Amino acid sequence: MKNLIQNNRFLTLVLISLLFFQLIYSFLFPAAGFNDNWLPVADYLPKFRVESSDSFLLEKVYPLIPRGYRLNSDVGHYLELAKDFTPEYFKNHVLLSRPLYSFLVFSVSLPGRFFVAPSYGIIFGLAILVNFILMTFAVLLFFGLLKKIFSLKTAFLSSVLLIFSPFSHASILQPRAEILTVFSVVASAYLLYNYAKKPSTFKLAVFSLVIGVFMLAKMFFALPLFIILLAVYLRRYKEGFAFFVIHLIPFFLWYLFVTQVWRIPFYIHEIQYYGEEMWIFKIFQLPWQQTYKLLLESLPNFIKGLIYSFLLIPVIFSVIGLRRLRVSLGNILYLGPIFSVFLLSLFTNTYYPRIIFLLFPIIYPTCVLGIDRAANFFKNYQSWLYPIFYVAAVGFIIVISNINIYQIFYYL
Repeated sequence: MKNLIQNNRFLTLVLISLLFFQLIYSFLFPAAGFNDNWLPVADYLPKFRVESSDSFLLEKVYPLIPRGYRLNSDVGHYLELAKDFTPEYFKNHVLLSRPLYSFLVFSVSLPGRFFVAPSYGIIFGLAILVNFILMTFAVLLFFGLLKKIFSLKTAFLSSVLLIFSPFSHASILQPRAEILTVFSVVASAYLLYNYAKKPSTFKLAVFSLVIGVFMLAKMFFALPLFIILLAVYLRRYKEGFAFFVIHLIPFFLWYLFVTQVWRIPFYIHEIQYYGEEMWIFKIFQLPWQQTYKLLLESLPNFIKGLIYSFLLIPVIFSVIGLRRLRVSLGNILYLGPIFSVFLLSLFTNTYYPRIIFLLFPIIYPTCVLGIDRAANFFKNYQSWLYPIFYVAAVGFIIVISNINIYQIFYYL
């Protein structure tokens, strides 16, 4: 039995099976909001042209969809680009600067286009498939990385917590770039670890380009910011500068393709939408009282977002487990990502739990270390309390993470 538990293929199969269970569970008991940004499928259908290839989906699948399942308002933007990845659809589109997720779904649909015309129903199904594949790779990479850094137990339990996290429950059945962002964060951490183990110019170039490509999915600026801060902390200024320049190449290539090949104006929705709210750009125009208020509220708002993103308990255990973080550069690898996400939240004055959740690569492993430390405390009194506390703590985290969190607060 012990050999079976330590078998990588067996654990990989277990993780994939658990993720498939989460997919089904999220469909039967979905996490979705109830305001105007979340629409039932029945209300979403009139927004799209229903084609003949959707007949099977409407007749067989649609009646099976639970009443509580709703689609976020952003879903339509991703689906229309994935269905028709053409300049006509991209012109002035909110996702013009973030085409990667729609491109992945579009690419998966290409083989089928030889046999049947693409429809929104088919594209929707393929988007869910892409989500599942991306999440599978994210979980397996996460497991592999943590196994190298910590232990098999820490790696496995951290991966289980990721699978049954509130973010996964809320996002895996939404055709948006959220799951792709989770994969991007894990893959970036994995590449950074491999580069740190044996640096080379080629690895730096590949690593930087991959980060740049990931930025075309969601502009999670905290990711490159952390890498630059890490380079400065380690006084590896040349590598940090090279990374900064190279990671911009994919964005400029996409910009040139859009403006020179498609001949349409380039448009960054985030700047248009958040530009007025980004106080940092008009810091010298604001009254000093307002700037002081923003700075004063930043840390409480961030802590609140951190608590909401993981639903408190993992954060508490993460703080407890921090003292067991016996890896090289442990403090900077723990505090650096937190500081980077905090700066991103501060500059944009947005403290969304779904963005702060992207700190999961440091929260979940240290959470498991914290649970282990607490369990050892009870073990000193009675040995049988150790497994009971372990199972109770992990089980409780999983249970509270898989309710419809939107019924408690808006999980932005």
